[in-house]
Amino acid sequence: MEFDDNGWAIGRIELLPASHGWSLLSPEPEARIEEHRWAHQARVFFGAELALVQKKSYPSGATPMVDAVEVDVARAGGAPSRVLVLTVPLDRAPEVRAAAAAGVRAIGGRGFDALLARARRAWQVREPQVAGDDARAPLTVAAILAAVLLAPVVPPGEATIFGVKGARERLSRAGL
Repeated sequence: MEFDDNGWAIGRIELLPASHGWSLLSPEPEARIEEHRWAHQARVFFGAELALVQKKSYPSGATPMVDAVEVDVARAGGAPSRVLVLTVPLDRAPEVRAAAAAGVRAIGGRGFDALLARARRAWQVREPQVAGDDARAPLTVAAILAAVLLAPVVPPGEATIFGVKGARERLSRAGL
């Protein structure tokens, strides 16, 4: 993948099938990737260090329609693992929307139906990680993004949906 001088991905960006990544549905329509916000959430609420591989800038306040970024994430004192994060407008992600709707039905709504109705942008953390040894890295980044974006998470290959609390519970079960 190539990036321009602003750190924006060049070329066609499409989400993976919903079964190949942790999908998030954000109410915010913008593709703004703010390293300081993401890193702060990672450090304060997840005990992790996060850094963007491609530094992002937004001249004149503009944001790209679609984007991608590689993210290095590590537990405090650990070696980083790299994950790929993609984002597109939700209307370009019908499979992710369908997976989210199936997840909402599977849990009986529980308020996630309202979150799905407000969603405007899909984000996806590719599974497995791009580099590194921590297989929990994609879930860690998905949990961080859920907190930053106030977005529910649709796990790969499962008919469910959950929020930050559910992501934290999964991380805890994974030993984090």
